[in-house]
Amino acid sequence: MNNKIDSKIQNGYSLETGSLIDQSIATFKKTFLISGVAMVLLIILFVIIYGTLFAVFYGFTDVMGSMTELQTRQSSVFGILITVLVTTISTGFFAPITAGFIHANHLAKNNQEIGINVFFEFYKSKFFKDIIISYLLIGLTTGILNAGLVLLKLEILSYIVQAAVGLLTVFTLPLIIYGNQNFENALTKSMQLFLKQPVIIFVALLLAVIGMFLGIFALCIGLIFTIPYYYSMIYAIYNQAIGFEEKSVIDEIGQEEI
Repeated sequence: MNNKIDSKIQNGYSLETGSLIDQSIATFKKTFLISGVAMVLLIILFVIIYGTLFAVFYGFTDVMGSMTELQTRQSSVFGILITVLVTTISTGFFAPITAGFIHANHLAKNNQEIGINVFFEFYKSKFFKDIIISYLLIGLTTGILNAGLVLLKLEILSYIVQAAVGLLTVFTLPLIIYGNQNFENALTKSMQLFLKQPVIIFVALLLAVIGMFLGIFALCIGLIFTIPYYYSMIYAIYNQAIGFEEKSVIDEIGQEEI
């Protein structure tokens, strides 16, 4: 598999937007319900964790006052450092769940059973270390770049930075869990692979974001079920760009501990 990935980096690969849309929708239709349930659980977990942290540091006696104080601190050097730290830790902590959302599409494509446990499976997998380290580095990079923009009073550019980092690292998780790459190779090769087809990947992910936000029209509740479409597109991009061996190690999930 490593030789196949290196060959794609050296010789390039082809992507077709229409085919990516068809493939992503095909797997999304099979996963949107279970992915939506997982997203609800994730939101609840997110609220509990950040609600607890907010209560510890600020208390709930004066919520509005605490929010104002928090906004003020965010523009200070100390506040910026805390933001970088929180961004880094959060990105790393939730990375295995992101891998789970991507992998749900692989199971759907191969007509395998998908349970809630799939979204949390990578916390106990052999890929855990590389997943965590890669996304800690991604979160740290994003946090530092955004902190620099805040200090320069260019906060509006933070969205561009986040998008750029997201595009350059789009292959990272698939390369780890399907390509058996360590975190260093996954990050490096992800950037190299993206630069082979930057326009088509950008357009495909932009369409995925647009499709994702269509859930707003369902009283916003539908957004919970359409957010996972973004991961369906990431899977489709990897599938079309790199593909899989006839029998990948990841296909053993559920049969033996990954």
